[in-house]
Amino acid sequence: MRLLFGVLLPTRLAIWWRRFTRPDRHPSSAKRGSFIVFRLDALGDLVLTTPVFRELKRAYPNAQIAAVVQQAHRSILETNPYINELLCVPRIRTPFLRHARYLLTVLRFYWRDLRHRHFDVAISPRWDTDEHLATLLCSLTAATTRIGYTERTSAGKQHFNLAFDQAFDICLEAGPMRHEVERNLSMVDALGGNVLDTATEIALTVEDRDYANRVLHDVPADCLLVALGIGAQSPGRRWPLERYASVIDDLSKQYSIHTVITCAPAEHEQATYLAGALPGGFIISDSAAIRETCALVERCDLFIGNDTGAAHLSAAMKCPTIVLSRHPKAGDPDHPNSPARFAPWGVPALVLQPERGLDNCDTRCRQINRPHCILQISVPQVVTAAKAMLMQSSRVRDKLKASSTL
Repeated sequence: MRLLFGVLLPTRLAIWWRRFTRPDRHPSSAKRGSFIVFRLDALGDLVLTTPVFRELKRAYPNAQIAAVVQQAHRSILETNPYINELLCVPRIRTPFLRHARYLLTVLRFYWRDLRHRHFDVAISPRWDTDEHLATLLCSLTAATTRIGYTERTSAGKQHFNLAFDQAFDICLEAGPMRHEVERNLSMVDALGGNVLDTATEIALTVEDRDYANRVLHDVPADCLLVALGIGAQSPGRRWPLERYASVIDDLSKQYSIHTVITCAPAEHEQATYLAGALPGGFIISDSAAIRETCALVERCDLFIGNDTGAAHLSAAMKCPTIVLSRHPKAGDPDHPNSPARFAPWGVPALVLQPERGLDNCDTRCRQINRPHCILQISVPQVVTAAKAMLMQSSRVRDKLKASSTL
Protein backbone atom coordinates (compact mmCIF):
# COMPACT_ATOMS: atom_id res chain seq x y z
CA MET A 1 0.00 0.00 0.00
CA ARG A 2 2.86 2.37 0.82
CA LEU A 3 4.47 1.87 -2.59
CA LEU A 4 1.12 1.98 -4.37
CA PHE A 5 -0.08 5.30 -2.95
CA GLY A 6 3.30 6.79 -2.01
CA VAL A 7 5.29 5.98 -5.16
CA LEU A 8 3.45 4.25 -8.02
CA LEU A 9 0.38 6.46 -8.38
CA PRO A 10 2.12 9.83 -7.78
CA THR A 11 4.90 8.97 -10.23
CA ARG A 12 2.50 7.85 -12.95
CA LEU A 13 0.55 11.07 -12.47
CA ALA A 14 3.81 13.00 -12.81
CA ILE A 15 4.64 11.15 -16.05
CA TRP A 16 1.17 11.89 -17.42
CA TRP A 17 1.37 15.55 -16.37
CA ARG A 18 4.75 16.02 -18.00
CA ARG A 19 3.55 14.46 -21.26
CA PHE A 20 0.45 16.63 -21.20
CA THR A 21 2.24 19.91 -20.47
CA ARG A 22 5.54 19.35 -22.39
CA PRO A 23 4.88 16.87 -25.18
CA ASP A 24 7.47 18.03 -27.72
CA ARG A 25 11.06 17.04 -27.06
CA HIS A 26 13.83 15.94 -29.38
CA PRO A 27 16.31 13.87 -27.38
CA SER A 28 18.22 12.78 -30.49
CA SER A 29 19.49 16.34 -30.91
CA ALA A 30 19.96 17.02 -27.21
CA LYS A 31 22.89 19.07 -26.00
CA ARG A 32 25.05 17.92 -23.12
CA GLY A 33 25.60 21.24 -21.42
CA SER A 34 23.79 20.56 -18.15
CA PHE A 35 23.02 17.42 -16.16
CA ILE A 36 20.93 16.69 -13.09
CA VAL A 37 21.37 13.38 -11.27
CA PHE A 38 18.74 12.09 -8.83
CA ARG A 39 20.10 9.75 -6.15
CA LEU A 40 17.61 9.66 -3.29
CA ASP A 41 18.18 6.16 -1.92
CA ALA A 42 20.68 4.77 0.62
CA LEU A 43 24.14 5.98 1.60
CA GLY A 44 25.90 3.06 -0.08
CA ASP A 45 24.03 3.66 -3.35
CA LEU A 46 25.22 7.26 -3.34
CA VAL A 47 28.86 6.33 -2.69
CA LEU A 48 28.72 3.85 -5.59
CA THR A 49 27.46 6.65 -7.84
CA THR A 50 30.39 9.00 -7.20
CA PRO A 51 32.32 7.79 -10.29
CA VAL A 52 29.41 8.98 -12.46
CA PHE A 53 30.03 12.63 -11.61
CA ARG A 54 33.72 12.41 -12.40
CA GLU A 55 33.24 10.55 -15.68
CA LEU A 56 30.46 12.91 -16.81
CA LYS A 57 32.75 15.86 -16.19
CA ARG A 58 35.56 14.10 -18.02
CA ALA A 59 33.29 13.49 -21.03
CA TYR A 60 31.77 17.00 -20.94
CA PRO A 61 34.31 19.30 -19.22
CA ASN A 62 32.22 22.46 -19.64
CA ALA A 63 28.95 20.93 -18.48
CA GLN A 64 27.17 22.05 -15.33
CA ILE A 65 26.33 19.06 -13.10
CA ALA A 66 23.68 19.17 -10.36
CA ALA A 67 22.96 16.35 -7.91
CA VAL A 68 19.82 15.76 -5.85
CA VAL A 69 20.28 13.68 -2.68
CA GLN A 70 18.79 13.18 0.75
CA GLN A 71 19.76 15.90 3.24
CA ALA A 72 21.31 13.27 5.54
CA HIS A 73 23.87 12.40 2.83
CA ARG A 74 24.79 15.93 1.85
CA SER A 75 28.33 15.85 3.23
CA ILE A 76 29.30 13.00 0.89
CA LEU A 77 28.99 15.27 -2.15
CA GLU A 78 29.39 18.81 -0.88
CA THR A 79 33.17 18.67 -1.42
CA ASN A 80 32.94 16.79 -4.73
CA PRO A 81 34.94 18.80 -7.30
CA TYR A 82 32.84 17.57 -10.25
CA ILE A 83 29.48 18.80 -8.96
CA ASN A 84 28.52 22.40 -9.60
CA GLU A 85 25.34 22.38 -7.56
CA LEU A 86 24.09 20.16 -4.74
CA LEU A 87 20.35 20.10 -3.97
CA CYS A 88 18.93 18.25 -0.98
CA VAL A 89 15.48 16.86 -0.19
CA PRO A 90 14.80 17.79 3.47
CA ARG A 91 14.74 14.96 5.96
CA ILE A 92 11.56 13.78 7.70
CA ARG A 93 12.31 14.02 11.41
CA THR A 94 9.21 12.37 12.91
CA PRO A 95 7.62 9.01 12.03
CA PHE A 96 4.04 10.34 12.04
CA LEU A 97 2.55 9.82 8.54
CA ARG A 98 6.13 9.49 7.35
CA HIS A 99 5.46 8.29 3.79
CA ALA A 100 2.72 10.82 3.06
CA ARG A 101 4.89 13.58 4.46
CA TYR A 102 7.84 12.43 2.36
CA LEU A 103 5.73 12.66 -0.79
CA LEU A 104 4.65 16.18 0.14
CA THR A 105 8.26 17.09 0.95
CA VAL A 106 9.46 15.90 -2.46
CA LEU A 107 6.69 17.81 -4.26
CA ARG A 108 7.46 20.95 -2.26
CA PHE A 109 11.16 20.53 -3.08
CA TYR A 110 10.33 20.33 -6.80
CA TRP A 111 8.07 23.39 -6.62
CA ARG A 112 10.63 25.47 -4.77
CA ASP A 113 13.92 24.34 -6.37
CA LEU A 114 13.27 22.82 -9.79
CA ARG A 115 9.99 24.11 -11.24
CA HIS A 116 11.45 27.02 -13.20
CA ARG A 117 14.66 25.34 -14.32
CA HIS A 118 15.72 23.39 -17.40
CA PHE A 119 18.46 20.79 -17.85
CA ASP A 120 19.72 19.09 -20.97
CA VAL A 121 19.84 15.66 -19.32
CA ALA A 122 18.08 14.26 -16.23
CA ILE A 123 19.52 10.99 -14.88
CA SER A 124 17.99 8.44 -12.50
CA PRO A 125 20.66 5.72 -12.07
CA ARG A 126 18.68 3.35 -9.81
CA TRP A 127 18.56 -0.20 -11.18
CA ASP A 128 16.27 -1.56 -8.44
CA THR A 129 12.73 -0.57 -7.54
CA ASP A 130 12.42 3.19 -7.09
CA GLU A 131 10.98 3.68 -3.60
CA HIS A 132 12.18 7.25 -3.08
CA LEU A 133 10.41 9.18 -5.89
CA ALA A 134 13.51 9.78 -8.00
CA THR A 135 11.52 8.91 -11.15
CA LEU A 136 8.81 11.37 -10.13
CA LEU A 137 11.33 14.20 -9.85
CA CYS A 138 13.05 13.11 -13.04
CA SER A 139 9.67 13.31 -14.82
CA LEU A 140 8.61 16.68 -13.43
CA THR A 141 11.95 18.40 -13.97
CA ALA A 142 12.17 20.16 -17.34
CA ALA A 143 14.81 18.28 -19.32
CA THR A 144 15.41 17.57 -22.98
CA THR A 145 16.52 13.98 -22.32
CA ARG A 146 15.74 11.66 -19.42
CA ILE A 147 17.67 8.46 -18.84
CA GLY A 148 17.06 5.57 -16.45
CA TYR A 149 16.81 1.81 -16.15
CA THR A 150 13.79 -0.11 -17.38
CA GLU A 151 11.08 -1.30 -15.04
CA ARG A 152 11.88 -4.84 -16.25
CA THR A 153 15.07 -5.20 -14.21
CA SER A 154 13.20 -7.30 -11.61
CA ALA A 155 9.76 -8.68 -10.85
CA GLY A 156 9.42 -6.30 -7.91
CA LYS A 157 10.28 -3.27 -9.98
CA GLN A 158 7.92 -4.33 -12.76
CA HIS A 159 5.13 -4.54 -10.19
CA PHE A 160 5.80 -1.46 -8.05
CA ASN A 161 7.22 0.73 -10.86
CA LEU A 162 4.74 -0.33 -13.53
CA ALA A 163 4.82 1.98 -16.60
CA PHE A 164 7.81 3.95 -15.28
CA ASP A 165 9.59 3.29 -18.58
CA GLN A 166 7.43 6.07 -20.03
CA ALA A 167 9.38 8.53 -17.91
CA PHE A 168 12.58 8.03 -19.92
CA ASP A 169 13.73 8.91 -23.42
CA ILE A 170 16.72 6.59 -23.02
CA CYS A 171 15.62 3.48 -21.17
CA LEU A 172 18.47 1.07 -20.40
CA GLU A 173 17.81 -2.66 -20.32
CA ALA A 174 18.63 -4.68 -17.21
CA GLY A 175 21.74 -6.11 -18.85
CA PRO A 176 23.93 -8.92 -17.50
CA MET A 177 24.94 -9.38 -13.88
CA ARG A 178 27.32 -6.55 -12.99
CA HIS A 179 28.48 -4.62 -9.97
CA GLU A 180 26.41 -1.57 -9.15
CA VAL A 181 29.30 0.77 -9.94
CA GLU A 182 29.36 -0.59 -13.48
CA ARG A 183 25.59 -0.30 -13.81
CA ASN A 184 25.72 3.31 -12.69
CA LEU A 185 28.49 4.09 -15.17
CA SER A 186 26.41 2.60 -17.99
CA MET A 187 24.55 5.92 -17.86
CA VAL A 188 27.75 7.69 -18.93
CA ASP A 189 28.31 5.19 -21.73
CA ALA A 190 24.74 5.64 -22.99
CA LEU A 191 25.24 9.41 -23.09
CA GLY A 192 28.33 9.15 -25.28
CA GLY A 193 31.00 9.27 -22.59
CA ASN A 194 34.07 7.08 -22.34
CA VAL A 195 34.60 5.72 -18.82
CA LEU A 196 38.29 5.72 -17.88
CA ASP A 197 38.19 5.40 -14.09
CA THR A 198 35.64 3.47 -12.01
CA ALA A 199 36.97 4.31 -8.52
CA THR A 200 34.57 5.64 -5.90
CA GLU A 201 35.71 8.74 -4.07
CA ILE A 202 34.85 11.12 -1.25
CA ALA A 203 36.84 14.36 -1.10
CA LEU A 204 38.00 15.14 2.43
CA THR A 205 38.93 18.63 3.58
CA VAL A 206 41.86 19.78 5.69
CA GLU A 207 39.41 20.20 8.56
CA ASP A 208 38.21 16.60 8.20
CA ARG A 209 41.75 15.26 8.44
CA ASP A 210 42.60 17.66 11.30
CA TYR A 211 39.66 16.12 13.18
CA ALA A 212 41.10 12.64 12.66
CA ASN A 213 44.53 13.83 13.77
CA ARG A 214 43.08 15.21 17.01
CA VAL A 215 41.06 12.10 17.79
CA LEU A 216 43.95 9.74 17.06
CA HIS A 217 46.65 11.92 18.61
CA ASP A 218 47.21 9.70 21.67
CA VAL A 219 47.03 6.36 19.87
CA PRO A 220 50.50 4.71 19.94
CA ALA A 221 52.17 4.65 16.52
CA ASP A 222 52.67 0.88 16.64
CA CYS A 223 48.95 0.16 17.21
CA LEU A 224 46.94 -1.32 14.38
CA LEU A 225 43.73 0.63 13.86
CA VAL A 226 40.73 -1.63 13.20
CA ALA A 227 37.37 -0.04 12.40
CA LEU A 228 34.16 -1.89 13.22
CA GLY A 229 30.98 -0.98 11.31
CA ILE A 230 28.33 -2.29 13.67
CA GLY A 231 25.25 -0.49 12.37
CA ALA A 232 22.50 -1.48 9.94
CA GLN A 233 18.93 -0.32 9.42
CA SER A 234 17.67 -3.91 9.39
CA PRO A 235 18.45 -6.07 12.46
CA GLY A 236 18.77 -9.01 10.09
CA ARG A 237 21.98 -7.46 8.70
CA ARG A 238 23.68 -7.11 12.11
CA TRP A 239 26.35 -9.50 13.25
CA PRO A 240 26.14 -9.79 17.08
CA LEU A 241 28.17 -7.28 19.07
CA GLU A 242 29.59 -10.05 21.27
CA ARG A 243 31.16 -11.62 18.19
CA TYR A 244 32.79 -8.34 17.18
CA ALA A 245 34.27 -8.17 20.69
CA SER A 246 35.56 -11.74 20.38
CA VAL A 247 37.26 -10.91 17.06
CA ILE A 248 39.10 -7.95 18.58
CA ASP A 249 40.00 -10.01 21.65
CA ASP A 250 41.51 -12.72 19.45
CA LEU A 251 43.41 -10.24 17.25
CA SER A 252 44.74 -8.51 20.38
CA LYS A 253 46.57 -11.70 21.35
CA GLN A 254 48.84 -11.21 18.33
CA TYR A 255 48.71 -7.48 17.62
CA SER A 256 48.41 -4.22 19.52
CA ILE A 257 44.90 -3.14 18.48
CA HIS A 258 43.09 0.19 18.84
CA THR A 259 39.44 -0.05 17.79
CA VAL A 260 37.39 2.59 15.99
CA ILE A 261 33.66 1.86 16.34
CA THR A 262 31.64 3.52 13.58
CA CYS A 263 27.87 3.84 13.75
CA ALA A 264 24.96 6.24 13.42
CA PRO A 265 24.10 8.60 16.31
CA ALA A 266 21.05 6.45 17.12
CA GLU A 267 23.34 3.46 17.68
CA HIS A 268 25.46 5.10 20.39
CA GLU A 269 24.10 2.81 23.10
CA GLN A 270 25.15 -0.33 21.19
CA ALA A 271 28.57 1.20 20.52
CA THR A 272 29.04 1.95 24.21
CA TYR A 273 28.03 -1.60 25.11
CA LEU A 274 30.56 -3.01 22.64
CA ALA A 275 33.31 -0.66 23.83
CA GLY A 276 32.89 -2.01 27.35
CA ALA A 277 33.67 -5.51 26.11
CA LEU A 278 36.78 -4.61 24.11
CA PRO A 279 40.37 -5.10 25.19
CA GLY A 280 42.66 -2.15 24.61
CA GLY A 281 41.80 1.35 23.51
CA PHE A 282 38.78 2.40 21.50
CA ILE A 283 37.15 5.39 19.82
CA ILE A 284 33.43 5.71 19.18
CA SER A 285 32.64 7.61 15.98
CA ASP A 286 28.89 8.15 15.94
CA SER A 287 28.82 11.69 14.61
CA ALA A 288 26.32 12.73 11.96
CA ALA A 289 29.29 14.32 10.16
CA ILE A 290 29.99 11.48 7.75
CA ARG A 291 33.25 12.89 6.40
CA GLU A 292 34.75 12.99 9.90
CA THR A 293 34.13 9.26 10.18
CA CYS A 294 35.65 8.84 6.71
CA ALA A 295 38.77 10.70 7.87
CA LEU A 296 39.13 8.26 10.77
CA VAL A 297 38.58 5.20 8.57
CA GLU A 298 41.16 6.55 6.11
CA ARG A 299 43.73 6.14 8.89
CA CYS A 300 42.61 2.60 9.75
CA ASP A 301 44.46 -0.57 8.75
CA LEU A 302 41.30 -2.68 8.41
CA PHE A 303 37.54 -2.28 8.40
CA ILE A 304 35.24 -5.10 9.54
CA GLY A 305 31.53 -4.47 9.35
CA ASN A 306 28.01 -5.33 8.34
CA ASP A 307 26.74 -5.04 4.78
CA THR A 308 25.85 -1.34 4.91
CA GLY A 309 26.91 2.01 3.53
CA ALA A 310 29.78 2.18 6.04
CA ALA A 311 31.61 -0.56 4.11
CA HIS A 312 31.40 1.55 0.94
CA LEU A 313 32.71 4.58 2.83
CA SER A 314 35.64 2.41 3.91
CA ALA A 315 36.32 1.32 0.34
CA ALA A 316 36.17 4.92 -0.88
CA MET A 317 38.81 5.73 1.75
CA LYS A 318 41.01 2.90 0.36
CA CYS A 319 40.86 0.97 3.62
CA PRO A 320 41.02 -2.86 3.28
CA THR A 321 37.51 -4.07 4.02
CA ILE A 322 35.83 -7.22 5.33
CA VAL A 323 32.03 -7.35 5.01
CA LEU A 324 29.81 -9.75 6.94
CA SER A 325 26.84 -10.46 4.70
CA ARG A 326 23.66 -12.33 5.50
CA HIS A 327 23.11 -13.14 1.81
CA PRO A 328 23.81 -16.85 1.14
CA LYS A 329 26.34 -17.80 -1.52
CA ALA A 330 23.63 -19.92 -3.15
CA GLY A 331 21.20 -16.99 -3.14
CA ASP A 332 19.94 -14.76 -5.92
CA PRO A 333 22.97 -12.87 -7.34
CA ASP A 334 20.74 -9.96 -8.42
CA HIS A 335 19.16 -9.47 -4.97
CA PRO A 336 19.78 -6.06 -3.31
CA ASN A 337 21.83 -7.84 -0.61
CA SER A 338 24.02 -9.69 -3.12
CA PRO A 339 27.80 -9.07 -2.91
CA ALA A 340 27.92 -9.66 -6.66
CA ARG A 341 26.28 -6.24 -6.89
CA PHE A 342 27.33 -4.49 -3.70
CA ALA A 343 30.72 -5.78 -2.61
CA PRO A 344 33.22 -3.06 -1.61
CA TRP A 345 34.69 -1.61 -4.80
CA GLY A 346 38.26 -0.81 -5.71
CA VAL A 347 40.14 -1.97 -2.59
CA PRO A 348 41.38 -5.27 -1.15
CA ALA A 349 38.10 -6.66 0.13
CA LEU A 350 36.50 -9.88 1.29
CA VAL A 351 32.82 -10.65 1.78
CA LEU A 352 32.05 -13.46 4.22
CA GLN A 353 28.71 -15.18 3.61
CA PRO A 354 26.80 -18.25 4.74
CA GLU A 355 27.00 -21.09 2.23
CA ARG A 356 23.24 -21.50 2.21
CA GLY A 357 20.27 -19.84 3.87
CA LEU A 358 18.69 -21.22 7.00
CA ASP A 359 15.14 -22.55 7.17
CA ASN A 360 13.17 -21.16 4.18
CA CYS A 361 15.81 -18.60 3.19
CA ASP A 362 16.54 -20.09 -0.20
CA THR A 363 17.28 -17.15 -2.51
CA ARG A 364 17.81 -14.61 0.29
CA CYS A 365 17.62 -14.19 4.06
CA ARG A 366 13.96 -13.50 4.78
CA GLN A 367 14.34 -12.56 8.44
CA ILE A 368 14.51 -8.80 8.91
CA ASN A 369 13.72 -8.44 12.62
CA ARG A 370 16.68 -10.37 14.05
CA PRO A 371 20.05 -11.81 12.97
CA HIS A 372 19.40 -15.11 11.21
CA CYS A 373 21.45 -16.39 8.27
CA ILE A 374 24.32 -14.07 9.21
CA LEU A 375 24.81 -16.10 12.41
CA GLN A 376 26.46 -18.82 10.32
CA ILE A 377 29.53 -16.58 9.99
CA SER A 378 31.79 -17.60 12.86
CA VAL A 379 34.32 -15.65 14.89
CA PRO A 380 37.23 -17.88 13.74
CA GLN A 381 36.29 -17.22 10.10
CA VAL A 382 36.46 -13.47 10.63
CA VAL A 383 39.69 -13.66 12.64
CA THR A 384 41.39 -15.76 9.96
CA ALA A 385 40.26 -13.37 7.24
CA ALA A 386 41.36 -10.34 9.27
CA LYS A 387 44.84 -11.71 9.94
CA ALA A 388 45.34 -12.59 6.28
CA MET A 389 44.22 -9.14 5.13
CA LEU A 390 46.36 -7.35 7.71
CA MET A 391 49.46 -9.21 6.59
CA GLN A 392 48.79 -8.31 2.97
CA SER A 393 49.05 -4.60 3.85
CA SER A 394 52.45 -2.98 3.36
CA ARG A 395 51.48 -0.29 5.88
CA VAL A 396 50.76 -2.94 8.53
CA ARG A 397 54.03 -4.73 7.79
CA ASP A 398 55.89 -1.44 8.19
CA LYS A 399 54.19 -0.79 11.54
CA LEU A 400 55.02 -4.26 12.81
CA LYS A 401 58.61 -3.96 11.62
CA ALA A 402 59.01 -0.59 13.33
CA SER A 403 57.54 -1.86 16.61
CA SER A 404 59.85 -4.90 16.62
CA THR A 405 62.96 -2.69 16.40
CA LEU A 406 61.99 -0.54 19.39
